[in-house]
Amino acid sequence: MSERIVFFLTKLSSEEERDDYEAWVRETDVPTARGLPGVQKYRVVRLEGPVMDGVGRPSYDYIEIIEVSDLETYQGALGGVDPEFLAQFTGFIGEFESVHGCVVE
Repeated sequence: MSERIVFFLTKLSSEEERDDYEAWVRETDVPTARGLPGVQKYRVVRLEGPVMDGVGRPSYDYIEIIEVSDLETYQGALGGVDPEFLAQFTGFIGEFESVHGCVVE
């Protein structure tokens, strides 16, 4: 079975919230996410710009990369997340997308 990865692509509601959001990520989001059943590895990456000339700035500010042992277990765990945690997340985020995929090797 191939490795399952979940991605959250997020855009801040305001650039002025960057420092507060990143503090929340370190203090609240990372420990919460890493404690969810099925999560093997969790990282949040700030997107800073393109690598290649001629490519525009990314439309999102961050990408969350979540390696999961079992997608259904992870999805079930998301349903049990504290509503206050979700309210904090959506308070910082203007828009987001979540997708999953598998590693192709």
